[in-house]
Amino acid sequence: MIFLGITAIYQDKVAGKEELVRIDQNRAVSIRTACLMGDFNVPFADVRILADILSYGMDGDKGATERAVRVLYSFAENKRGYGQVRFLDAGGFEKIRINRDLGRLKIVPQDKLQPKAHRSYFKAAQNLGAGDVYVSPLDLNIENQQIEVPHVPVIRFMTPVVSGHGDRLGHVVLNFYAAEMLERFRDVASDNLSNPMLLNDKGYWLVSNDKTLCWAFMFEAPDTQNSENTFAAHYPVIWQQVQQGSAGQIRNGNGLFTWRTVNPAFAVSPKIGEGVQAYPPVAISPYKWVVMQHVSAEKLTAMKEHIFTTCAWVWIVLSAITGLTLWFTLLTIQQSQKHRDELEVLAHHDWLTGLSNLPHIFSKLEVACDKAAHDGIPFFVIYIDLDDFKFVNDRYGHESGNIVLRHVASVLRKNVRLTDTVARIGGDEYVILLESMSASDKAQEIAFNILTSFEQPVKLECGSNVYVKASIGIAGWTKDITGPDDLMKRADTAMYESKNEGKNTISLFMEGQDNVA
Repeated sequence: MIFLGITAIYQDKVAGKEELVRIDQNRAVSIRTACLMGDFNVPFADVRILADILSYGMDGDKGATERAVRVLYSFAENKRGYGQVRFLDAGGFEKIRINRDLGRLKIVPQDKLQPKAHRSYFKAAQNLGAGDVYVSPLDLNIENQQIEVPHVPVIRFMTPVVSGHGDRLGHVVLNFYAAEMLERFRDVASDNLSNPMLLNDKGYWLVSNDKTLCWAFMFEAPDTQNSENTFAAHYPVIWQQVQQGSAGQIRNGNGLFTWRTVNPAFAVSPKIGEGVQAYPPVAISPYKWVVMQHVSAEKLTAMKEHIFTTCAWVWIVLSAITGLTLWFTLLTIQQSQKHRDELEVLAHHDWLTGLSNLPHIFSKLEVACDKAAHDGIPFFVIYIDLDDFKFVNDRYGHESGNIVLRHVASVLRKNVRLTDTVARIGGDEYVILLESMSASDKAQEIAFNILTSFEQPVKLECGSNVYVKASIGIAGWTKDITGPDDLMKRADTAMYESKNEGKNTISLFMEGQDNVA
């Protein structure tokens, strides 16, 4: 009942939390959209005001250009949000350009001014009437045919300067620094759960937590098809839905997506009230932005896991309280069983290395001998005695000797099968029982691998290295074996044969050897 109740609470909490996340994502999209669109009002008004001022001062007077420079410079000095303030003649050539470089204003000399008739924003503005404003797509500033570094996001506001006689004198162009606008877009909504994005109409990223995805369209050929750097390439199903509706929210395997499609022209469209004359219309290139919020599947899963953890802890506490009496009863039983298990381990295992001890290996040998006598299943015993181990204890101390003994135990375990038994039967003596092994070749191969493994030094706590060497004897079961003692003596005899041959070698017990160590 407790489990069912907690499960119901968990499901309710998850559903409620997901609904709150959905609401919060919609709210964040609305806030970011309003912030983004609000930033258009000022530059839209500024460019029209400048055009009106210049239209009265540039018609035929020789000092018109000088006055225009003063007007534009004064404007740029007081309006720090523009990277460039320009006046282009009717043919698209720059007549005045004031640059802002590291916060300082600079009037560009006449010989450095450039033709801009080939630029898309000038071409798009050719059909503008008095008071019409062209707003360019958001991209990176380009100077002398090169993308400016560090990157400068810019939007160009352009409107014609028309004389009182209706003649087109030129165009005012404001290069609006969009970096602060994009930063406000990112920071305006306090949302640590999602990745706020701004996409252009082609699905390229203008804003994303992953900076490597932003502005990719500026570095690709204009005719690039199916770019891998677009939102559509990463999330094709979501992008298809974005194309079909102005706003939406979808949850799929990639997470939760919330979006709204906006046209920057809406931010500057004049409001017409009773008795109020409307401004001239805004001319704008047909592009749109997509304000997108993405909560990844990993974060949604983490949110669920957090709720699950909380519910799990509640379940644990309630279960613990409910089962307190049973726990005390079981505790006594478990402690008794644990004590028996510890005694069992101590009875069969060496305290230092965790290997089997002498009584345990003897009992295993008795079983193996009985099985071999009854079923004819042969086996082998490897007897290992470390060479000159006393030197380690005498020079480095018994604790260092224990380190070596534990290292030897580790090496032996790694070189035998899971079915084999490794035992430490004395200070520096080890025995390995190789069950169900028909040929001595395999036993000798295992012994050889052990000696090879000993070639790696043992690093002591004092920093010294010690090399382990061992004499190994091998004896196999035969029908004349009388029991474990007989077999162990044969293996021991073979081991001493190795010591007599110069140590650190392997000997196999052969019939006719002296069976006395």
